[in-house]
Amino acid sequence: MIHTKIVVFTIVLFSTISLTAENRNTPLNSFVKAENIKVNQDSISAEAFKLRFNHIQNEFETQQNLFKTGVISESKYLKHIKKLRKKELKLFKAVKQHKFKPEELTEYNYWYRGVLKFPTNIEQELLKRTSK
Repeated sequence: MIHTKIVVFTIVLFSTISLTAENRNTPLNSFVKAENIKVNQDSISAEAFKLRFNHIQNEFETQQNLFKTGVISESKYLKHIKKLRKKELKLFKAVKQHKFKPEELTEYNYWYRGVLKFPTNIEQELLKRTSK
């Protein structure tokens, strides 16, 4: 979706510049050539994964407190934690596809020797609630 917007924006921008240049009889070679810059999004991924995971866990704790205090019903609670579990699994898939760099050993251990190795609180709660 983001790439599509960028492509459309670039086409519109180029078209506008071309039309402006034609109307003013300005040669296109007078424009400064742009440099390609490679954006490395992997540098923030390891930290972003952890933030997303913590956000999901905080949402779970909130829903758990709402259920324990009787604000929401058990069916609504189960619905919420099933959604959170789907988010969690999607995150885990992204983590498994991420190539950790040597300097990200701590993050690698956090995921592969901790979070991915053992069932999360959400998974445990779902198992407990659905096995009744």
